[in-house]
Amino acid sequence: MKVPALTLSLLATAGLATPVRRDVGQEFYTLRLSSPAKFLDGLYLTTNPNSDKANTTALVVYTSPSKPNVPDVRFYPVLDPSTKLAELRTPSSPSSNTALAVVGTNGLFDFARIADPDGTADELPEGTTVDWTSFRLDEGESAGTVKYDGGSGDEEAEGNWVVFPLRGSSVETKEEEVWGVKWKGGNAWTTTDYLPVEVVYELVKHK
Repeated sequence: MKVPALTLSLLATAGLATPVRRDVGQEFYTLRLSSPAKFLDGLYLTTNPNSDKANTTALVVYTSPSKPNVPDVRFYPVLDPSTKLAELRTPSSPSSNTALAVVGTNGLFDFARIADPDGTADELPEGTTVDWTSFRLDEGESAGTVKYDGGSGDEEAEGNWVVFPLRGSSVETKEEEVWGVKWKGGNAWTTTDYLPVEVVYELVKHK
């Protein structure tokens, strides 16, 4: 069954430093993993409360039923007509300015929620990528996927989503705890303890 068509806000200027107003009636979406690994497949992305750093909070999935009481990530897409790429803005008060972004160096980026993207980008060390304007939402027959479509030379855009084990999780034992969600660029060098995944968006159903 084809996924419902996305409802989009339009961005007047790319990379706005001010909050982007959500259109009245625009839907919210959640994010979950699609993976051949059954212990990861279908898990919803949420935030890691222990990862707050420089206004960024890393996105993770919990494979343990005793996960912290944190809500699943929600967003509304804001399309830039000039690039056909989207910002993934998160629900917030009118006075705040929060979006999902990739943050990192050397082609390996955390998928994170970031407050005041412009201001935070200026505060991070030189050479750090902070990109919240370059997501592509692809509608499929059974599920829609989110991909990162930025980076100079498109090397990062040729990569894929991966998850890394945190806090005692391991690829070998597939034990509980936390897995961090990252974008791995095509030329990124990293350890091998990760698993490839897809990130799928899903309409929030009203009860």
